[in-house]
Amino acid sequence: MKIKIITILFRFLYITLFLLVILSRDSFSDDRGNGRSTAMAFSTMVSCYGVDAYGINPANYSYRIPSPKLTKKHLASDKKFNLQKPVWEISVFSVGGGYGSDSSIEFYNSYLNYLSIDRNKFVGLFTDLAAVLQFRDSILPGTKTDVNYDFELRWFNVNYSYPKIGSFNVSISDRVGLNTYVNSRDDYLPLNFGVNYDPYTQKTDLTNVNLAQSEAIAWWIRKYSIGYAKQFIFSPKSSITSFSIGLSSSLVHGFGNVSTYESKLNISTWGIKNNNGVNHVDSIKGKQDFHVQSALTDFFQDYKDGAESKFNLFPKPAGIGYSFDFGMTMQIGKQWKVAASVTDLGKISWNYNTITNHDTDSFAYYDFDLTGTDPTYNAMVDDLGGYHTQDTGTIFTSDMPTKIRAGISFQPSDRFLIELNWYKGLNDLPGNSRKNKFTFGAEYFPVYFLPIRAGISFGDPALVETASNLHPIKALVSIWENDNYFISIGAGIKFNRFTLDFGTHGINQLIQNKRFSVALSSRVIL
Repeated sequence: MKIKIITILFRFLYITLFLLVILSRDSFSDDRGNGRSTAMAFSTMVSCYGVDAYGINPANYSYRIPSPKLTKKHLASDKKFNLQKPVWEISVFSVGGGYGSDSSIEFYNSYLNYLSIDRNKFVGLFTDLAAVLQFRDSILPGTKTDVNYDFELRWFNVNYSYPKIGSFNVSISDRVGLNTYVNSRDDYLPLNFGVNYDPYTQKTDLTNVNLAQSEAIAWWIRKYSIGYAKQFIFSPKSSITSFSIGLSSSLVHGFGNVSTYESKLNISTWGIKNNNGVNHVDSIKGKQDFHVQSALTDFFQDYKDGAESKFNLFPKPAGIGYSFDFGMTMQIGKQWKVAASVTDLGKISWNYNTITNHDTDSFAYYDFDLTGTDPTYNAMVDDLGGYHTQDTGTIFTSDMPTKIRAGISFQPSDRFLIELNWYKGLNDLPGNSRKNKFTFGAEYFPVYFLPIRAGISFGDPALVETASNLHPIKALVSIWENDNYFISIGAGIKFNRFTLDFGTHGINQLIQNKRFSVALSSRVIL
């Protein structure tokens, strides 16, 4: 438990809120910043194309797809527009985000408020029985849960597509995120501490208090990406009518990374007594096991010197790295498509304003007041903050949020499409998860300019139960009862030269006060 690092984590949330305020005209979702994907529960890796393929499947930068129309005149015009001429697509300020926890949004907000806890409240967790019980019973969850926030802003995304040579894509996007896993109250703060009150001296002993915080990571990264894709067209009479491959590479600038893991503390306090409103402690002893690494651009340095923050859109990066995206798409006949992709395969090397801290020391302090004017108290808090065990200048690396996707789509007409996707992250970095996810989405055009969309996704618990030979009906009931599903809805406005898409993911989770995710994206075709 480190007050300093906890404060830094909280500042990342301040930045995301700042960005949301200045960009609220566009608004906020796994494929963040993609309204169509969000509305279809992120089941669009087969059917996305052009600028919408960014971050999902680079093979679909190159495409030959007429937009749905109601009349032959419309269809002929649009087909000529898409298939025979070079096409420029531009998307500016597409934005999306999601936040929440497995427990509730209320818990999410309460826990984040705890992350910004001041030193007096923190010390109260092992010097005040009422504070210990209040934190345990009112803040900590009954079962292990996660708290996460991720936000993506695509500053601009340009796609040039020409059938004879292929397609090129250039984009810049920012991601800000927080992932933290919170132990259950029995694991985080077990009820095995001792409490002893001496009525003669009016002193209290609060011993064997154990705190076990789970890992947490917050970061802010920016990707400068360039991609290429080529679609190969075969005979309409063949089984495979087209095949597309694509590659995208990115220069990654990291502006902040704070990671904590194995955060444990055992502490015993003797002789706690209130003297004229100030608690006095006879002695306090303990041992901690805390590991943290951080790298921060200069924007975050005000937490050290108290200076006023000056937000800079192009700060000096605290880390530099790379990432690659690979993808393929195959058209089978007129109605079926299959696709697969790997995205964000890469690493970041953090080398600026770095701090690493591996603190496993024991400590002991005697005879002091719990007030900022007492030097012993300040020395203890600084010890718990790890100020004496920090190592600066150490370079460390982190992976990118790599994700594998595969899917199949069926489009019986120009106005209706359904798609099934599977995806899985290779790590639990912000915006990513190791959980297997299955998503199903549909898109329908009641009129040629108005697509309506819906989708549903579910994950690991259903797979475990199915693997255990659970009856399919019982598996579905279990998914429903455990709230292990997310329902998405959305719509768009689509014309020849302009598209605007809006989607929200997890409507049922929002109703249950657990999670919320929304995205808005646009596209202009020249």
